[in-house]
Amino acid sequence: MKTLIPHKQNKKDFYEGGESMQNTAGPESNVILFSSGKGGSGCSFIASTIATYLARKTSSNILLLDLNTGKRDSRIVFDVDNGSYRDFGGIKNPVDSIDTSVLKRLVINFDNSLHLIIPPLSLENGEILEGDNFNQFLESLRNRFDIICIDFPCHLFKYIDMGQIDIADKFVFVSLPDIISINNTRTLMEYIDSIKSHPGSYLVINKYNMRPAISPTGLTSILKYPISSFIPYDRDIEFLINTRGPDYIFNYNLRIVRSISELSQKIYEELDI
Repeated sequence: MKTLIPHKQNKKDFYEGGESMQNTAGPESNVILFSSGKGGSGCSFIASTIATYLARKTSSNILLLDLNTGKRDSRIVFDVDNGSYRDFGGIKNPVDSIDTSVLKRLVINFDNSLHLIIPPLSLENGEILEGDNFNQFLESLRNRFDIICIDFPCHLFKYIDMGQIDIADKFVFVSLPDIISINNTRTLMEYIDSIKSHPGSYLVINKYNMRPAISPTGLTSILKYPISSFIPYDRDIEFLINTRGPDYIFNYNLRIVRSISELSQKIYEELDI
């Protein structure tokens, strides 16, 4: 079992580029892909909180890669929506020319070991996601970060040849406990299963205490996959994340925080590090 090394609490400061982005990753660099079969399931919430927890509690170099083109979620949550930060929309062909100097201008570094790449707000600036570009981009990131958490909207799977690209070491699928979200998530998981042999997957039921919700027995019968974690909804935590950032919530010993922490630790322990 891996030991989680606690970092002391850092103030919520942000700065662009700088010397903190060190090339510490090795061949064991891991990618965790977060996705959902239905919008609004809280996939970005789960991805950002798990990435933040890993940065707080481990000695690993963590990158959160937000691929939600046209969305401001990560900009708002991490308080980087003032227009002074670059996004991956500025990366043009050839992608294989990306070097450390380019990434230093692109990556937003935090006081702990968390780093962030934000998506372009224009839907037209997504060349990095087309063809073999994303594979090359991801490989350049693998060479520089220990753990890469990708917030991956499910519509992007049509651009990625999953049979050819080793896109992720672990998959985290997020679903709400309603019948539409559950069925869409099952379809997505079956698709991944059909092209990836024995992928390491975690199924997370978010906001399970909200109504209307399917019972745990009903969830299992529909999904046909084991559920890794139930995350409750907490209005106060949602407010804190949107106003103070994901790091701040770990100051509280609440059920939702404990659930996220336990899931994060489980994922970390099962990574090949």
